[in-house]
Amino acid sequence: MVNDTDQQHASQQEVRVAIENLGPTDYAKLILIARSFARTRLQGTAMEPTDLLHNAVVKTLDGRRRWNKKVSILKHLDRVMESDSGHLAAQHVTHATDPIDDCPVVPACQGVLPVTRISAIEQINDVLALFAEDKMARDLLVLKSEGFLASEIQKELGIDKTQYETITKRIRRRCIHCLAGGRKHETK
Repeated sequence: MVNDTDQQHASQQEVRVAIENLGPTDYAKLILIARSFARTRLQGTAMEPTDLLHNAVVKTLDGRRRWNKKVSILKHLDRVMESDSGHLAAQHVTHATDPIDDCPVVPACQGVLPVTRISAIEQINDVLALFAEDKMARDLLVLKSEGFLASEIQKELGIDKTQYETITKRIRRRCIHCLAGGRKHETK
């Protein structure tokens, strides 16, 4: 339980309100992060991205993972997914003969998140359509969706780490811009 004098961590009510206030753009960012962890750390074998995100939300809501209010709820859920995927990956590697079914996972279908309203295929096609004019970004996304690691993608595309990071940032910016309704943020 959260002590009333504990100002650093959010109360269960604050957590619930923060999660309820996440919008479609926030969920889209979180699902992209979950996909990244599922593909890179879990290599698509141990858990679906939606399940990884769902578990992070459930653990935060029920108090197993406490949200430090010094970071955003998005960053908190990102770190929970990173931690969970790391534990699952370690478990999968160190106990390769044990069935993954022993992992305490709550399927996402038991709790409906707004993210589940959009099919994965539509999301992939929409994202790829954003990069119709950017062949390098599109090729990187296709390879990433096929489970290639960053080093393998760099080798396949003939680019170095800096170029890879630049293209990845460009992809993120374009996706976030699109998910935010295409509105440009005014800077002065």
